[in-house]
Parts: sequence; structure tokens; C-alpha cells
Amino acid sequence: MAGSKYAATGTQNVATPADSTLGLTATAAQRLWIYYFCISSQGTPADNAILWTFQRHTAAGTATSVVPIALDPADPASVGIAAENHTVEPTVTAAAELWENAVNQRATLQFFSPPGAEFVMPATAANGAVFQPLHASYAGLVETTAHWTE
Repeated sequence: MAGSKYAATGTQNVATPADSTLGLTATAAQRLWIYYFCISSQGTPADNAILWTFQRHTAAGTATSVVPIALDPADPASVGIAAENHTVEPTVTAAAELWENAVNQRATLQFFSPPGAEFVMPATAANGAVFQPLHASYAGLVETTAHWTE
């Protein structure tokens, strides 16, 4: 897929209910095609299975802005919006999980979508998707990095 490519990283302490590590939001002018993400834990290694969900949202919530970085420095600034450390969670769409998996805290997981099978965020203001870690008792810091094309 042609287009400019961007990256953003977000962190969050795991909580119950889930708190978002990284939210990616499209705009009315631009769709996002998410083709790569990596999830990991910065906490002291332990045998905790963290349930990760990547789910669509219709309202971005309130969070700290993350400036997307162009992977090619000649590309323009990203139109898409990235955010971390949510104080008001995004409004997730029920039964709209794009990806969900339990990952041991000791593991780092990288996901690469097959060409043409990227996760697509609609060109609708405040719509996008969010990564959420969930564990009943572990409260360590986790991180998500995502790459997308506009």
C-alpha cells in the first residue's frame, strides 16, 4: 500500500477494568491502515497472562497526546491522532474486537499484518481503535507501539 508511514508508542499501568495503552484515531479527512504493532511489559518479570484487546472506538476519550513520527523523514506530519495514558477511556464499540490474545508478561509480541489485510480505521472524526491490557491483580507498566499508513 502506497502512502506515508508513521509510528507511535504508548504506555499505561495495567488495571481492572482495562486502561488503554495506545489509542489511534482517524480524522474526517484521513483513514489509517495499521499494519504492525508490538506489545510488551516494562514491569518486573513474572508469570502473568495479560489479556490484550485491540478494539474499535467511536469516541477517543481523554488522554495524553503522542506525536506520531514519520518513518520517512521526508513525509508530512501525520493526520491521524495517537494518545496514551487515558484518564477518560475511549468509547469502545461492543463486540468489535479486531484482535484479542492473552500474552505472558515475560513475552514481547510483534504482529505484522499480511499485505492487504491491515486494520483499517474509518475516515470519521473520533473513530479509531485502542489497545487495552487487562489483568485481575498485576498492575505493572506495559507498552504498545504501532505503525500505520495514511
